[in-house]
Amino acid sequence: MVPQALKKQLGAATTTAEVKKLLAPLQLGLPWDAEACTKAETPAAVKLDVFRARIISADTEDLVLQARGKVCEYLTLLAGAVLHPLGEKNTYCLTKMPFLPGMETSYSNFPPEAVFAFENLTDPVRQAFKVDAHQGDVHGESNAISFWEAEAGSLVELFKLEWTDGAFTVFSSSSEVTIRVEGKEFPRQLRLEEATRSCGTQTTLPSGELVVDSECSEASSESVYCYKRTRPDVPAAYEKCGERRSLD
Repeated sequence: MVPQALKKQLGAATTTAEVKKLLAPLQLGLPWDAEACTKAETPAAVKLDVFRARIISADTEDLVLQARGKVCEYLTLLAGAVLHPLGEKNTYCLTKMPFLPGMETSYSNFPPEAVFAFENLTDPVRQAFKVDAHQGDVHGESNAISFWEAEAGSLVELFKLEWTDGAFTVFSSSSEVTIRVEGKEFPRQLRLEEATRSCGTQTTLPSGELVVDSECSEASSESVYCYKRTRPDVPAAYEKCGERRSLD
């Protein structure tokens, strides 16, 4: 497989059958048996992003491939793999990227989103993934920030923070979350700064009457996370290393 050639071929492909055939070497495990994919020659439009990073080892530069677009006429596709070069030209060892949502099996007005970047987190040369993920619905949005690193032939999660913003009948909430990588020594630390604004409460009186209070409250805090092993049988990951300090 030649990634740059695959990028051009996918950019020119106009049907789901073509995209499926071109992506087959990446072994992404996509659900091509979805009902929307059963019609012959359904339209598709997919782009392939090709990045270079040292993910698997510090000695060799890998290719990070991300396929994104629409297949089966209207299903969202966002999947990828890390290609680690082997001795023979244009041959690679594939590692799946589990933090990408893959392919929808039915149409949704709120397709999942994920954006990744590269960080030198535990090693000055080898890189990790920082992933910002979002999934919306009619009530609000689920969010997550996570970090992933290669270990023993797969990508493992080192840290994850999840939260939900939403608006319901009498309740709404919104959050601001920032995670920064800090320190010159490796492994580096993660600094989490978070703030939440919540509005609305509902109280049921003995008579059954509902009383709604629209008052809002705010809270914020800051934490530092360190890379450490909590048990001998558990891989190292990021755990809180400092006391939580209230910023109210």
